[in-house]
Order: sequence, then structure tokens, then C-alpha cells
Amino acid sequence: MSFKINNPSKKISKLQATLTIIFVAALMVSNIISSRIFNFFGFNMTSAVFVFPITYILSDVFSEVYGYAWSRRTCYTAFLVNLASLIIFTIVSYLPTGADPYNAVVADAFRTVLTGSIACSVASFIAFVVGDFVNDKIFASFKKNHEGLTNHTGFGVRAIISSFAGELVDSIIYLPLAFLVLNPIMSVKDVLIMIALQVVLKTGYEFCILPVTTMITKKVSSYEAMTA
Repeated sequence: MSFKINNPSKKISKLQATLTIIFVAALMVSNIISSRIFNFFGFNMTSAVFVFPITYILSDVFSEVYGYAWSRRTCYTAFLVNLASLIIFTIVSYLPTGADPYNAVVADAFRTVLTGSIACSVASFIAFVVGDFVNDKIFASFKKNHEGLTNHTGFGVRAIISSFAGELVDSIIYLPLAFLVLNPIMSVKDVLIMIALQVVLKTGYEFCILPVTTMITKKVSSYEAMTA
């Protein structure tokens, strides 16, 4: 059974609120750890690859169960929350250092981490809004062919295709902007390799857990139908 929010005045369920919080938290964590580059079989890779796919998985769940409008709303909510954290990070990085030498060391390390995080966050804001928009648009376009069906027919296909397109757009915008323009710490070759690897890894990750995502989607849909 499927469920879709058509009444804007309807109160959101506890499950819907929880999934939205997880979505926002996943994006925040991704932005914070994205400046931490690790070695992936000899290639550079951002640590956000471990967490960021959660946002696209949940975005598909939101589009499938709650509708396109709610998926966009969660995107904008995540954007505003992360913007607030970015402003706080920036203010904190310029606060005067304590008198103790240890405080100076911590402040320098903190500033170094935050500088990279701020650059990555700015790039992520732009890339995520565009990438998630592409993901939602493609997902909604595919779903029109199955409008009215209650068994989530074709969910796996539209989830993977829309996520691949969204993550491709996100990576093409984010990685060059973050590591070539705002925080230039890589070569063009490294960034191009990272774009290809990141899209393959993220999409591969989503493909591998697609049965779990499908199961979650059906359970969320059934829960919302029972509480409607």
C-alpha cells in the first residue's frame, strides 16, 4: 500500500519527523567530514562517501512515500540548518585564542579543520541543492508512469537512475568547487578521478542496499497508511 501527502495541513507523523532529522544530520556530518581525504587503493577520496548516500536514499523514500513537495521541503530544511552551522563555524574560527599555549595549538588545529569544512560546506550547499533537485525531478518523472499503483512498482529502477544522475551532478559541481577553487589542495587529475570513483561507489552502495531501501519504503508506506 502506498501513501502520499496531498493535504498540506496534515500533521507529519513521528516516523516522518525522525527520517527528516536523519536526513538533515547525514548532510551535516557529510559536510563536516568531507574535507578529510583518505587513501582509497592509491586514490584520494573524501570521507563523506560513507555518509552522503544516505541523503539520496532518504530523498527517494520521501519522494516515493510522501511526495515530491515533501522531498523538496526536506532539502531546503537541510540547507538552512547547514547554513546556520556554517555561520557558527565561521564565527568560532575567528574568536580570540586563550592565554594557555595549549589553547593556541587547539585553536590552530580547529581553524585548519574548520577552514576546510567551511569551504566544503559552501561547495556542498550549491552542489547538493542542484543534485537533489535533479534526483527528485527524475524520480518524479519516472513515477508518473506508475501513478495510482499501490505496490511501488518500478521503485528500484527510478531510485537508482535518479540517484545516479543526482550524485553525478553533485560530484561534478562539488569536487572541483571544493578542492580546486575554494580549498585548492588537489590537482585537476585527482579531482576527475575522484568524481568518477565517488559516483561509482555511491551508486554501487545504493544498488547493494536497494533491497533494504525497498523494504524500508514499503514499511514506511504501510505505517503512514495505517496512521493516516
